[in-house]
Amino acid sequence: MTRFGRNSMVAPNVWASRYDACIAALPEAAAAAPLTFCGLGACIDARVSMHDMQALLDASDPHAAAFAALLLGRAEAGVGGEVAVDWPEGPGWLATHVPMVTSLGGTGPHAAWVLSTLGAPALLCLGDRSSFMLEHVPPGILLAEGGRIGLAAEVAPRGVRRPAIFIFEYTAGRAVGPLIPRRSSRIIVRFHNLGLEDDPDFDALTPSLAPQAGAGLLSGYSAVPADDLDRELARTMALGRRWRAAGLQTIHLELAGYDSLDLVERVLASSRGVATSVGMSHSELIAIDGRDGDPAAAMRRLGERTGFDRVCVHADHWAAAVTKRDPDVEMQALMTGCLLASARAEAGKPVLPSALGPSARFHDLPMPEHARHGEWQAVACASPYLERPLTTLGLGDTFTAGCLLALGQERAAEEKRDRATA
Repeated sequence: MTRFGRNSMVAPNVWASRYDACIAALPEAAAAAPLTFCGLGACIDARVSMHDMQALLDASDPHAAAFAALLLGRAEAGVGGEVAVDWPEGPGWLATHVPMVTSLGGTGPHAAWVLSTLGAPALLCLGDRSSFMLEHVPPGILLAEGGRIGLAAEVAPRGVRRPAIFIFEYTAGRAVGPLIPRRSSRIIVRFHNLGLEDDPDFDALTPSLAPQAGAGLLSGYSAVPADDLDRELARTMALGRRWRAAGLQTIHLELAGYDSLDLVERVLASSRGVATSVGMSHSELIAIDGRDGDPAAAMRRLGERTGFDRVCVHADHWAAAVTKRDPDVEMQALMTGCLLASARAEAGKPVLPSALGPSARFHDLPMPEHARHGEWQAVACASPYLERPLTTLGLGDTFTAGCLLALGQERAAEEKRDRATA
């Protein structure tokens, strides 16, 4: 991929030019990409437009009315995120009263969807092999089955369909009942905690593939019931240790919205010595750090106390990371992630971008583009931001997929050198 310069002040037209170079380099990078492991949680998303849920806003049922108030409050505050809701009858009530569509969900599945759309190989951890789930898995995604890798379309369905996770989306400037949201986002609602995927074929096969893989993704822990979290962390981190012992250089932990900070800390503590990288939204970083100040300083504090050598954050207008690795590779990772997320926001689904969206705008960075702090390199880029995206669903997961694609290029470069000297 193209390597970029180190200007601390970058004009919007310069960012646009840099992203044009990133677009030009993307097909070759995807074609040369090694395998990415995409785990560990999956679901079906039931997507609801908050601009088309008047029945919920008018509901006389007290549970429905309280739920509508929760959604309106978060949208008014410009908050998306993830929330658990204690309303067992909610899914049935919503299915009866509110229009919705279903799609593949979960950080691992979204990342695999993005990578496979680009033409990069992505192996998904998927224990739910029900016909309903497999109908939603894009055909280019790979699954482990019987000791080998194959396309999802080749896998025979089995098992029972699980409950959906609900996604409520809203767009800035469009009315939601009495409210006009100022920011576009989505609210992820869990009426059930589905837990992580139990995919023995994935667990058995990936350690032998790790020496040639580019990156592995650990995610989905926010959907694990609190009483099961320690057991699931022990199980999945044991798999991550096998990846790392086999030589996988990038193992990325992606956080999400948890019901308490204690749960986040349990995940971070268990991943120490396993994951090399951690990622989150800006709001999640603030919640962990407890201070809404310098993002680079907060990322360094997190990296120093957890042992990761890379801490990455994505926000609406920018993305940033602190790393102990090559800062130029990190800039490629951040820009690739931002590019793919912006393209998905405009198209409404993962796409291979051919140009920046005409409505994309660049904003000032909250920190220098490049800065060194001891052993840490801080890197930041402006994102091609769309005020009124066609969708906000999966944008953080898409950003993560782009980062992993770029970070995996180090393994691709090694393999190219090995072939040249063979």
